[in-house]
Amino acid sequence: MMQHIILCGGSGTRLWPLSNQQTPKQLLTLFDGYSLLQLAFRRNRFACSKVVAIVNEQQAAIVTEQLEQAGAAAPVCIAEPVGRNTAAAIALAAFTADPETILLITPADHLIGTPDRYAMAIETAGILAAGNHIVTIGLVPTYPETGFGYISYSGHDVLHFVEKPDRPVAEAMLAAGGFLWNSGIFCCKARIMLQELQQHAPAIYEAAAIAAAEWKSTGVLSKATMEAIPSDSIDYAVLEKSNIVKVVPTKMDWSDVGSYEALADALSHHYQYRNHQAVFIESDPKKNMVIGKDKLVALVGVENMVVVNTASALLIMQRGRGQDIKQLHTWVKENRPELL
Repeated sequence: MMQHIILCGGSGTRLWPLSNQQTPKQLLTLFDGYSLLQLAFRRNRFACSKVVAIVNEQQAAIVTEQLEQAGAAAPVCIAEPVGRNTAAAIALAAFTADPETILLITPADHLIGTPDRYAMAIETAGILAAGNHIVTIGLVPTYPETGFGYISYSGHDVLHFVEKPDRPVAEAMLAAGGFLWNSGIFCCKARIMLQELQQHAPAIYEAAAIAAAEWKSTGVLSKATMEAIPSDSIDYAVLEKSNIVKVVPTKMDWSDVGSYEALADALSHHYQYRNHQAVFIESDPKKNMVIGKDKLVALVGVENMVVVNTASALLIMQRGRGQDIKQLHTWVKENRPELL
């Protein structure tokens, strides 16, 4: 059995105001009463005997509560007083695990609609990881996405990683074939991850070793100890430099729920979400999305709208403009930071 490492970072800024610093998107219970975090745990428990969450210390209590509600027995939370990106989080998990344990590392905020294909990919990845490889899950692209990194591959071999491309490059890669979206899901033995960190990112390895020793001794991480770890993603720190990385291609139904359009699509196609505080007059409920509970929201004669009604803010947006939330979030951060 593997050990499930859930990376709970990320603030879901493109889903503001629904997602905020106190309750980021991975903790919103919108999916048949479950959160993305809980779905991530449930999806992987077939392969994992233990779950460890790497989490912002402000959310440690709610993450523990949600994991227990989802059926986790004695979940472990490593609470970070300050985030230092995925390389530091994974290093901490690896230092606190048995060296030969295979770690299945997943983000907390992905939505996967084909559990059978996902399970097959994880089983294959586990076999490759047992052979002392770092294994990533690659998704067969369905359109020229510019917001994801890509992997050039042949069979299970990784040829090279590609940074987030512009539209022409993404279209060319899709037409050429031989490229996968980088899902951010991977597995390896704890020992192998530490070996590659020590070789390719020694500063992260050494500082994380000190932090892990502190956590194992006291159960907490100090801010000074965490800030001493260089901030870098695991992709830059290890995967793009290592020569022992393999990939498992899959065509599973996957979303990072990174926009209101993606959220609306997920809720309409996979989950029974209905807002009983919304009324539609001469408007199609299937072409509009309303989220919010504190007051009645009425849509009259409008289509393709997203309405998010929270205690702190009201968002009214035309569907298809989800990327503009970044601009809105920047404005709020500069002018009304208390709303974040």
